[in-house]
Amino acid sequence: MVHRSRLSGLHAIRGYYAFYFAAMGLMLPFFPLWLAGRRLDVATIGLLSGLLAAGKVVAPPLAGWLADRHPPGGLRAMVVVALGLSALLALAWPWVDGVVALALLIALFGLLWAATLPLADQLSIALSEQAQGSYGRLRAFGSLGFIVASLAGGAWLGGAGQVALLPPVVALVLLMAAACGAAFPPPAHHAALLAGPTGTPQPARLRALILAGFLMQLSHGTYYGFFTLHLGHLGYTGWQIGFFWMVGVAAEIVLMWRWSDALHAADPYRVLSLCLLLAALRWIGTALAVDWWAIALLQLLHAASYAAFHITALVWVQRWAPAGRSAAAQGWFSSAGFGLGASLGMAGCGQVIAAAGFTTAWWLCAAVALAAIRLLRPLRQAA
Repeated sequence: MVHRSRLSGLHAIRGYYAFYFAAMGLMLPFFPLWLAGRRLDVATIGLLSGLLAAGKVVAPPLAGWLADRHPPGGLRAMVVVALGLSALLALAWPWVDGVVALALLIALFGLLWAATLPLADQLSIALSEQAQGSYGRLRAFGSLGFIVASLAGGAWLGGAGQVALLPPVVALVLLMAAACGAAFPPPAHHAALLAGPTGTPQPARLRALILAGFLMQLSHGTYYGFFTLHLGHLGYTGWQIGFFWMVGVAAEIVLMWRWSDALHAADPYRVLSLCLLLAALRWIGTALAVDWWAIALLQLLHAASYAAFHITALVWVQRWAPAGRSAAAQGWFSSAGFGLGASLGMAGCGQVIAAAGFTTAWWLCAAVALAAIRLLRPLRQAA
């Protein structure tokens, strides 16, 4: 019975990741199109889209702090409530008039949506640490959900007028994620697990790790914000561009599925330094590559610059956090990297591209990744 309950809980986590990232796979390509369908200008669309990213800066630390103050049942309840409210807010978008009202709803949606991921990551990493699951294999379902939703969205929402269906579709997907959150492993079985580590906290190493996460995501600014435009500038068309993105996500899935457990046991300084070095090589190569095969090979490095770095960092954030504060620590890591780092990276790289072109932006991203390696020195001999 205990085994069956644990297995059911793991399936729930897989489902959460799949539906959470499926919503992202719908929002990233189609949310700007939905806003354009409301006859908003480009500047307003950019502002409203930016509100979603702002939620990734503010929400994760706050959600983690609240979860740490109300363990162990608080985590599961927060995931369900936040995703349920997010779904209701998405349903309300078409019914509001005026940019200010819409901006308020989108900002609240972004806060609630972003709050849940680091909480699920904390639980998944904790289960992995107790050999009750593999974080990489759990998280890989999120990448699969992203791919399926992106492809399905292109087929269902890409037609004339069909993008108007985005809010109810996103709401349905988020409700499915909330249902999975409600079936997370029972709090009674994981109270000690979710309380976090019991060893000596490592604040200097934790700060270095969070700062390195910020710089790694900062170095992805040109990639996440402008890789599609860069490929178009090289003469590649829609399906070819989609192929390059798919190669990167496929590499991410393979690494998460095959090598997640090995990363848990590896020296974090060596792994993270290698990931940053490979990220720098990736950006330099992308600045120079023109042939399709070269670009595709470089996309395989997404397994290092994102997947391996992400898994290793989350594991050691969990281990170095103060006892009973692991959810907040995961929240700060998420906020610094995927919130602040990603937002500043895309904004800054946009300015660089406008002033000096794509090549300069790629080289600057490589320099940022290399600079981050030096910051990892406190992590030496950590394993």
